Amino acid sequence: MDSSSNAKLFAFRQIAQEKLQHIFYSIPSEKDLIIDPVLIKPLEHVCGASWLRKKGVDKIFKFDPKNPPPKRKQFVYFITSNLLTFKSVLDQISGYQSQTNSLIEPDIRNKQYHVLVLPSVVASFEHLLEEEGLHGTVELHNFQWDFLFLDESILSLELPNVYADVFIRKDTTPLGSIAQSIRLFNLVMGKPHLVFSLGENAEKVLHMVQRTESSKRPGKEINKVENDGDKEPEYAAMLILDRDRDYPACLLTPVVYCGLLLEIQTLNSGSLVVDGENNKIRTGKLPFLQQEAAALSAAPKQETASLRMSGAQDMIYREHRYRHFSEVINLLSTQAKMLGLEGKVYSREMKLHEMKDYVTNKLPKVAAAKKELFKHLRLCETIVEEIGANFEKHQMIEESILTNTNRKQIMNYILELLSSDAHKYNTLRLICFYHVTIGLTGEDMTKLMTGYFNAFGYRHLRLFHNLFQGRLFPDTTNLSKTKILSQISIPTLKTPFQIEANKLKQLPTDTNEASTVAVSTVAASGSETGIASGMNVGKTCPSYVFNGNYIPLVTQLTHMIFAASSFDNLNTRLGHLERLKVSGRTLEQDNVGDHYSLYTPRTIKELSASSHKATLNQMLPFKQKTMFIFMVGGITYAEIAACHVLERTIGARIVISSDRIIAGHDLIESAVNC
Repeated sequence: MDSSSNAKLFAFRQIAQEKLQHIFYSIPSEKDLIIDPVLIKPLEHVCGASWLRKKGVDKIFKFDPKNPPPKRKQFVYFITSNLLTFKSVLDQISGYQSQTNSLIEPDIRNKQYHVLVLPSVVASFEHLLEEEGLHGTVELHNFQWDFLFLDESILSLELPNVYADVFIRKDTTPLGSIAQSIRLFNLVMGKPHLVFSLGENAEKVLHMVQRTESSKRPGKEINKVENDGDKEPEYAAMLILDRDRDYPACLLTPVVYCGLLLEIQTLNSGSLVVDGENNKIRTGKLPFLQQEAAALSAAPKQETASLRMSGAQDMIYREHRYRHFSEVINLLSTQAKMLGLEGKVYSREMKLHEMKDYVTNKLPKVAAAKKELFKHLRLCETIVEEIGANFEKHQMIEESILTNTNRKQIMNYILELLSSDAHKYNTLRLICFYHVTIGLTGEDMTKLMTGYFNAFGYRHLRLFHNLFQGRLFPDTTNLSKTKILSQISIPTLKTPFQIEANKLKQLPTDTNEASTVAVSTVAASGSETGIASGMNVGKTCPSYVFNGNYIPLVTQLTHMIFAASSFDNLNTRLGHLERLKVSGRTLEQDNVGDHYSLYTPRTIKELSASSHKATLNQMLPFKQKTMFIFMVGGITYAEIAACHVLERTIGARIVISSDRIIAGHDLIESAVNC
């Protein structure tokens, strides 16, 4: 990525600081900041403690409902738009109010309590404020930091619970915040020539963006940035898609290093916990299995640390993040040996000035490198311990599910997991993957639900309804009808998922066809052996992130858009996708001045028969292969790695963003706990 584009991406940090500064300056005199713990890490990407102190913040506290800090000055609370958290804040404020002299009238002009809400204040907050009798005492503020720069070409809004709210609860409130951020992206980077959207929620986001932009255009005051309509945009195309359009890319187990890191530890705004005692695999199992695991690894307790998953801050991560995990272990071992030799350079035969130079300059660097390498070695050790033993068989089962083969073996494997090694989220993840790709019969559904309830208890009955809401599980209310249909044996060679995936060439193992992408300079070079499968993974397409079994939809769509020689050619490749809509600057050129009207996004097939066809044919192929991608509902590091391969191969520039970065475990957990 060129430096000018990188500088513009960093500009979102300055915009967030300006917004926050405006709020702090509107609150006179010194104040104490009480921040929700989940927002501490994201806020570090916006500003530091020294910056906050310059804006009038004296002390900073973590928000704890049970242990309120001492009341000294004005309080500024910073929380997410969670009603229960807001209720805890109001309870704490009520406690402070009861301690003061009730005879003193509160100064409404100088409110003592302010609440910053990320991303915006919802209507229920205002109602609750009135019910608690604090309407004249507490002032609410909207704050959204928009895109946070986590790593090279990776942005995140770090909005909590978007998947659960939008896809499970069907609450589209978070889409408004996403639309505001994408509109800001258009203002800073320029509106792309073509904007592609795939999915119902992606369409809603684009519609909100268009309505906001159209409301700003007419009239006397027109933003200078919007006046620069003839200026070439930084990104030629934009792709917005829903998470539920490609569940397999999230539910499959990745083999790249950065993807496996999220399989074992929790990520918070680009920071990963390095904890040998607790991890996602261990804590998701039944209590007696956790005790067995703890007994087997009865090693001395190690201090918990954090790892920044950023190439700019961790050179070891930068070098290995997109490599196949089997290569990472060997390369880290080699690095450890080299650092060991570096530490032995010191000898008594050294002259005095050589010793001084070694101790002053060389030794601290070696010690720091050893400390960073130790973190990665601990993480690799945890991956091998928790995932490695069963990885080969698990990969074979996932491949069978993708290719719709060995159904009996798949069911036996899942039932065996439920009876002997059940995991609260990862077992459900495999069940959901089976349903999304092949489809569960009524008999299989009953067996799997019974096995899960026997393992974890019937109190989890509601979670299957949540999974159904997200299209991850069949409708349990129509179980009797499903049983009748399952008795009719109709052999199917291809499932609907396979038919669609084969049209887009996403299944190299099923079609025996790799994508036309030829990887000449892939970051993951070296050995091509799987983590434990012994299977050679060809690196001729981005499917290597899933051991050669699957190409993520976001990567394949991006590749097909860039590879289209004309709009007719794009229609041939993607015209069958009815939910893929197209809009953008090119199609809105006639809507200028006071006659501006909303352009309704249309399908590729519709546009191929419209008056815009000639203009679109001139637009393709793109002169500059630049694209901005946004995934509504979370994106995985496997998809990011696959896009990285495509980027390196075809010489493109791709920026990937989402509301947060997740793994399959996180997706299922958010659906279950919704």
